[in-house]
Amino acid sequence: MKTLKQETTVRINKFIDSLKNRDIQKNILSFDLGLMHYKRAYALQTEIFELIKSGDKPGVILLLEHFPVITIGSNRNTANLLASIEKLRKQDIELIQSTRGGDITLHTPGQIVCYMIFNLALIKKDLPFFVYNLEEVIIDVLASYNIQGTRINRHRGIFVDNFKIASIGLKIKKWITLHGFSLNANNDLKYFDNITACGLKNYPQTSIKKILSKSIPIYDVKEQILDSFGGVFKIPVIKIT
Repeated sequence: MKTLKQETTVRINKFIDSLKNRDIQKNILSFDLGLMHYKRAYALQTEIFELIKSGDKPGVILLLEHFPVITIGSNRNTANLLASIEKLRKQDIELIQSTRGGDITLHTPGQIVCYMIFNLALIKKDLPFFVYNLEEVIIDVLASYNIQGTRINRHRGIFVDNFKIASIGLKIKKWITLHGFSLNANNDLKYFDNITACGLKNYPQTSIKKILSKSIPIYDVKEQILDSFGGVFKIPVIKIT
């Protein structure tokens, strides 16, 4: 009998094969990775990056959750890390230097992470436009739960009143994107006590669960994300299972 890790590897290999299929290369392909360690997900991103770079495929969406991990942005600033390494270890939280832009952030189960490896040369060579559309996707998803998400000047991400609910961190190389956004759905917000998320002291974290006072099916939120991507970017999104 295959272990869960082996089954995931088989699924990933099938997904990579699908990405090489010329019949569907004009569409955005999406794949649900489930719960995965940060380093393994990043390795997959870099593998897909090479495939996107070498062909004429518009891109890939990876949906997943991470085991507890704090990532530091490319500015390498640790001033907003509030906990010691020992304290993080006791909570089973990894600390990783990331290649994405932005400040420090945190991922835990119940938070949906959406990585996009998009070829902007085939979509639109306009990074502000791309970020604006990502925010529009998140706003659209929140609206489906009757939550009003808003932008705040000079800050990436989406806010609800004076709370932050979604963060964006990207890296662009040869007009191909890496990393993406995280949306707080059912995650335990107490983990954020270990950092000043994104360096924003005046905008504490919130979640869909906290706002609605109930947990929501993660699968449903992921479906809303894919629907919104298709509508906002006006490119068909094909799910690979």
